[in-house]
Amino acid sequence: MGEELDDLRGTELVGFGGASVVALDALVPTVSPAACFFGVDVDLSKRFGDSSDGAAAFVRQWSARMHPWARVHRPSAVDVGILSGEPADVIRGASEIASRAFASGYVPVAVGCDHTVSYPVAMTAARRHEDLTYVYLDAHLDLGLHLDDSSDGVHNGNFVAAMAVGGAFREVVNIGARAWTTYDDVYGADCPVTVVREVDPAGLSALRGRKVHVSLDIDVLDPVYVPNTGSREPFGASPQQVRNVLTWLADNCAVVSADVSEALPDPAHRTTAEIAMRCVHELVKE
Repeated sequence: MGEELDDLRGTELVGFGGASVVALDALVPTVSPAACFFGVDVDLSKRFGDSSDGAAAFVRQWSARMHPWARVHRPSAVDVGILSGEPADVIRGASEIASRAFASGYVPVAVGCDHTVSYPVAMTAARRHEDLTYVYLDAHLDLGLHLDDSSDGVHNGNFVAAMAVGGAFREVVNIGARAWTTYDDVYGADCPVTVVREVDPAGLSALRGRKVHVSLDIDVLDPVYVPNTGSREPFGASPQQVRNVLTWLADNCAVVSADVSEALPDPAHRTTAEIAMRCVHELVKE
């Protein structure tokens, strides 16, 4: 991985969501489903919301106490560390870690800062798995269609558009969009994303049997539960609603990769870390 490997830290014994920390080079190949967590500790391209630099370390620190539960229910889950550094280097590093996790039989799960972390992981998954559907739980559509100027490259407000029009995915499906901008006229019949407004498994039957990458932007949750997220929207989902959807996806689809993002590091609201990790743990059952 070149110089990025120096920034991949895995010195703690317990990591994301209570998973055991192992060195990336020491991954033991597995034939059963198991999550391979890794962190991205810098905003890669954040145009909207407050800075979430340091969020991966925050989530790791405050979700590590889940270890007694994880040891029983997700004993094969591993954490291979956290990437930091220049965004371009980190993007390449995230893609390589995902590729190495795939090669060893794991489901790569990135814990990021801004939602742009989803882009390199999902695109790496799409290159490996044909006919992949991208599913993202998010209060926003991240298509950038309502912006007056979208000439400033890919960022956390428009990266989904880059994936939706690029042909890498069978379909792009949003669950839970509720921000006021998602009702603009521009998101009409030509919208490249299928939108399921309700955070409820009842609306997901069309996804049954598909291979999916699942992305959780925690602002899909109501700020009552996760006040430390960068783009808070009222009238959101409860942790149980999100968990129900992710459980349905795990039970009815083939989850090949995943990511979770958009927490703000704030020790006053450290339960956000546990909510996020408990939800994403549902995606990879052993």
